[in-house]
Amino acid sequence: MNVLILTRYFSPIRNGLSDHTELMRNLFKQACDSVTVLCEKTADRSLAIPPNHEQEIFEYENYRDFLRQLALICQNKQIDIVIFQYVPHMWGKAGIAPFASILPFWVNLKYKIPVISFLHELHYDWSPKPKQFLLALCHRIQLYMIGCTSQYQIVTNHKRERALKKIWNRKVFCIPAGNVSGRKSEALRGSRFPWPYITWFGTLSEHQRLEELIRAFARLSVDTPELKLVLVGGFNVNNKRIESARQFAIEHGLADRLVVRGFVDDDELSDILHGSLANLFIESSGPSGRRTVIAAYLRSGRPIVALDGSETDPDFINGENVLLVPDRNDAALAEQIRSVIQQKGLRARLEQGARSLYGRKYSDQAVLNKFDEILKRTLRGYPVNHDRRTI
Repeated sequence: MNVLILTRYFSPIRNGLSDHTELMRNLFKQACDSVTVLCEKTADRSLAIPPNHEQEIFEYENYRDFLRQLALICQNKQIDIVIFQYVPHMWGKAGIAPFASILPFWVNLKYKIPVISFLHELHYDWSPKPKQFLLALCHRIQLYMIGCTSQYQIVTNHKRERALKKIWNRKVFCIPAGNVSGRKSEALRGSRFPWPYITWFGTLSEHQRLEELIRAFARLSVDTPELKLVLVGGFNVNNKRIESARQFAIEHGLADRLVVRGFVDDDELSDILHGSLANLFIESSGPSGRRTVIAAYLRSGRPIVALDGSETDPDFINGENVLLVPDRNDAALAEQIRSVIQQKGLRARLEQGARSLYGRKYSDQAVLNKFDEILKRTLRGYPVNHDRRTI
């Protein structure tokens, strides 16, 4: 089977879409004859074209060039299935992306190739503000066009799966975004710090409850004098919210116990998560398969304390593989972290539950098995050229 992945961003660009595309490419290589990527051109990428013309990465400069490259790939690669990476705001300003919305239809009509659309984001929420309302409407129209013309759709959590199955019941599958960071082998992980600590790994999105976390840590500091809080992830260490956190720590005598690392390489991240007494998920939507941070936490095997939100997947069971906390309740957050630190039995149960959930749903093999099922189903239900290879 020959697979083509259509995306805007790809390595060496670092963002969620690029990292996920790299993961998919590596997984598909285990089950497919060839995996080709068509992505936006960047000066940071150096393409070495092999002499046998077995090129795997193709670049486009604009949408006209995209169609030209697409035709070239389909002509020379005998593509069986196209995987389309869709995030509205990554394909158009404010998420208005008419080109992206017709891509599955074009590929199907022009090349008779089935398209599986991986929907990382769906649309903006409705808003009474006219501009936001129109954006939300446009995003939904785009989603409907993509959904109608895709052979299958993939979403990353159960909330979105339930929503889309109301429209396209048998065309929707749920696969976690997977483990794109913190991937160091367990056997090679070591202790990064000599003192006890808890870890937050993330970005400074508006729904991250960083301020509540800092207040919860201040509560914890009363009876855990050696404990430190490590902040790590894709954020600017001089961001105003980080500076406010530092100032709060200084005012409460915690300046030396707030450790701001910011971005670190995967080797260090793996060690930090592995050595943490608890890893904290403070995004208000709750833990679900669309958060690659969650996969990294589960792989670390350490206890997870997370805010319980509207997108919390049913796989996350309070007291078994996670401790769930109500949103905007720093007292409850502090108490749950304290429980993990002080109760060895609870900590051991959460660690075992995290490892079990990772193996069942979030590991590379689990994700690949789900993809393999969808790829095979796509070929069974779609005309395939007689000279194309199958799994």
